[in-house]
Amino acid sequence: MHKQFLSAWLRNPLQTGALLPSGTDLAHAMAAQVHPGCGGVLELGAGTGAITRALFERGLAPGELVLVEKDPVLAGLLARRFPHALVLRGDAGRLKRLLLGEGLGHPHTVVSSLPLLSMPGLTRLRVLSQMVSVLGPDGKLIQFTYSPRPPIPVALASALGVTGMRVARVAWNLPPAAVWVYKRQTAARVC
Repeated sequence: MHKQFLSAWLRNPLQTGALLPSGTDLAHAMAAQVHPGCGGVLELGAGTGAITRALFERGLAPGELVLVEKDPVLAGLLARRFPHALVLRGDAGRLKRLLLGEGLGHPHTVVSSLPLLSMPGLTRLRVLSQMVSVLGPDGKLIQFTYSPRPPIPVALASALGVTGMRVARVAWNLPPAAVWVYKRQTAARVC
């Protein structure tokens, strides 16, 4: 598993963002923020499937989860590892078009492993705008970061109409990580 991830990093280090896949503790901390039965879940940057596996262990039904991976090798690996999940190969900066092309509606939750803080500013803005635009009105975005800073700067989150809160620290991950949950400022229900 680490070999495929390292290979993806060597092909495009800014796209992959880390030398190793998410650790088990981080994967479970991300999955703990997802509530099965609340609506569709979209996982961005699914990589080798560490978080995907934790989402299924959490009780998510195969029909509730759509995986998006830009790297063709990792997308193929995901399709083989999780044949019951829909795996889409594509760019999160064109997420709306990707989902529309598959006839998919708005997910309740977006789980992202994308390296937001290492993206160029305009790319990050485009990706975040797409993530927020596909969320349902009471949806949430779950994002992890290796930085002590929020993965979405406060001013940018406000401009996107979301507010964030760090919900977990995973000290034993390599490197240590934090999990953040972002919700629309007007979200009515908690799920």
